[in-house]
Order: sequence, then structure tokens, then C-alpha cells
Amino acid sequence: MVKKTDLIAYCGLYCGTCPSYTQEAADLARDLRKELRRHKFEKHAGFIAKIPGCKAFKNYKEGYDLLGAIMKIRCRNKFCRLGGWSSGCEIRKCAKQKGLAGCWLCDEFEKCKNLKVLEQSGDTTHLKNLRKIRRLGTEGFVRAQVR
Repeated sequence: MVKKTDLIAYCGLYCGTCPSYTQEAADLARDLRKELRRHKFEKHAGFIAKIPGCKAFKNYKEGYDLLGAIMKIRCRNKFCRLGGWSSGCEIRKCAKQKGLAGCWLCDEFEKCKNLKVLEQSGDTTHLKNLRKIRRLGTEGFVRAQVR
């Protein structure tokens, strides 16, 4: 059994609230596709697209395909801390070389060039998490997670 603290990656990302780990989005996408097929929705989408205000239905196939892609976003339970994801992760390599359980124990994490790769999408969740883990500890951080 995996401990919840094992779900904290070296960089501060937390698998316990990740849609890939919980698989909630994948399951919902699967269920919606099943319902759309059951109601033969693809046959009606073309007609509905002709109704004023319903032009988006002309893209039904793309939406259905997107649901299929969401279905595939499922974690294979290979957590960062247990050697999963990218074996070439510079963040993990750095923390392990320094003998750290995670970046939150490094005094340089706020300005770390290795962590910058996670900011490419404009999201800084990892930094917020690292600060919180530093303040609360790993157990406290896990308890504070909202699901």
C-alpha cells in the first residue's frame, strides 16, 4: 500500500489530487461516451448543429474524440518518489544527489533552474506546494489537501 506522503513528488506536485491518479476525469469521459453512444447522439448532432445557437454541434466528432483522449489520461501508479515518470528528471536527480527527500528541504528551491521547467505552462502550483510542505511538513501537507 502506498503511503499518501509517497504521492508527493520531489518537486512538490502531489499525485493524490491529480486527475491522472484519481482517474475521475477519465471515468467521467468514459461514462459520457457510453451514454452518447447509447442515445445514438452522433446521429442527432448534425441536425442539432442547424438549430440557431447550436453551431458547436458541428464539432461533435472532435468532442467525442477529445473525450477518448481524456479517457487515456490514467496514472500507471508509477509515482515519482518510487521511480516512476521520467527517469531523466533533473529535479529528482538533483534532490537525490543532495540527499534530500524533496526540494522543500533545499534552500535554493525558490530560484532553482531545474524547477523552471514546471513553470512553462504558467502554473506555479509546485512552488506553492513546496512552501506549504516546508511550513507543514509532509504529513501536514497531505492532511491539508482538499479533495
